[in-house]
Amino acid sequence: GCVSLIPGASRESDVIAKFGQPENQRRLPDGSRTLDFPGAPMGYENWRVTLAAEGVLRSVEQLLNEPHFSALKPGMSIDEVKRTLGRHVETSDFPALAEHVISWRYMDFGAKQMFFNAHFDSAGRFKYSSKTPEFIPENEYDSP
Repeated sequence: GCVSLIPGASRESDVIAKFGQPENQRRLPDGSRTLDFPGAPMGYENWRVTLAAEGVLRSVEQLLNEPHFSALKPGMSIDEVKRTLGRHVETSDFPALAEHVISWRYMDFGAKQMFFNAHFDSAGRFKYSSKTPEFIPENEYDSP
C-alpha cells in the first residue's frame, strides 16, 4: 500500500495496512515486539518491524542485506540464523561434505538476483556463508 510509516508516530494498524498480517511475532524482554513480513519464498525482501511496548513504530528494517549477513557468526544455531534473516527459500543437504545449507533470495546492489547461503555443520552450527547468482532461464519466446 501507499501508507507511509513514520517511526515514533505510526501505530500497529498502519503497519498492518502497509504489509498485511505478519507471519511471525516475537515479544522482546523490554515489552516491545517484532513483526516479520517475509517476501520469501519468491520475493527478495524480508521486512522486520519493531513496535515499542505501547504499540508505536520503532523501526522498519530489510533483513536480506550485507549488515544482516555480516551479523552471522560461526557457531550460531540454525534458529539464530533464521531469526536474523527471516524466512528462507530452500534447504539443501550435502552428505559428502556433512553440510546443511539454507538459502535466501536477495537483490545484490538492487539489481542482481542472488542467493545468500548459510552453511551449517552436522551439529547444526553455522560455519560460513556463500553467495551464488540466481539462474534465470532466458525465455525463448522473448527473442525476435
